[in-house]
Amino acid sequence: MTSASSHPSGILLLDKPVGESSFQALFPVKRAFGGKKGAKIGHAGTLDPAASGLLVVGVGNATRLLEFLEEMPKSYSFTLKLGVETDTYDLDGEVIAEHDASGVTRADIEALLPKFRGEILQAPPAYSAVKIDGRRAYDRARAGEAVEIAPRRVRVDRLEITSFAPGVATLELDCSKGTYVRSVAHELGQLLGCGAVAANIRRTATGPFRVEDAIAPDAAAPEALLPLSRAVAHLPALRLKDAWIAALRNGNPIPPVGYGADEGTVRAQHVAPQPASVYAVFTPAGELIAVAEVDPLGSLKPRKVFPEAS
Repeated sequence: MTSASSHPSGILLLDKPVGESSFQALFPVKRAFGGKKGAKIGHAGTLDPAASGLLVVGVGNATRLLEFLEEMPKSYSFTLKLGVETDTYDLDGEVIAEHDASGVTRADIEALLPKFRGEILQAPPAYSAVKIDGRRAYDRARAGEAVEIAPRRVRVDRLEITSFAPGVATLELDCSKGTYVRSVAHELGQLLGCGAVAANIRRTATGPFRVEDAIAPDAAAPEALLPLSRAVAHLPALRLKDAWIAALRNGNPIPPVGYGADEGTVRAQHVAPQPASVYAVFTPAGELIAVAEVDPLGSLKPRKVFPEAS
């Protein structure tokens, strides 16, 4: 999908390899889309270098929609390695303790999993990107500071064992934004009494996007882009009337007579516009024109307006 500018816009699904940061994984993408003078590039949901899997990337105008993708739930698979503790809660860190885990059974782990499901309080690892007084926690930890991060509320929709062997288990996790797989592994190890770390962390999904549909960073190209509308497919939709397109493109609010429910498109929701709710707004031709809110009087107030596609 291309914008009125010379740069393409759309959503790109990348399968980030192990050993690269999310930032490094974008280097081939930036080259594919013009380098420093090319399209703007950004991603939703950082993956640690030791983790692999789905990285949802915004190209061009799609970077303005990343905030909506950030909020989407995530899915992961990971290995729970029993009997070891590290300062990073994964195998990349310094080993701080080792224990005998030979007596831990699959049933022992499964009995603890309900404690991690639903709304829970979770403390991020000291080696994480959480900011403490303006500095990343991992920078403070690497500098030798004692890092304590207050627990935060997250949601776990599913946590299940898919395989087990002595000393190691494979699990799958569906969770909200901000959930740390490494913390889940660490806390399970503490409750089991033998310690544990996360290994082979792989993000398998972000909202409706699946890693099976992703490409390697080196394969990034304009033809791999998904349309902007895919980034807001989870939002309720409204259809703008032709006479009001120019006004909305200029950032003006639109009265209730200027739009209606998007009955002509298969969408996640078809509801009457509600004040303060966020909507994807389409032209009669089906082009995404804006993301907007409805005020108490029913006026449509644009938050993000997109240029006409060429």
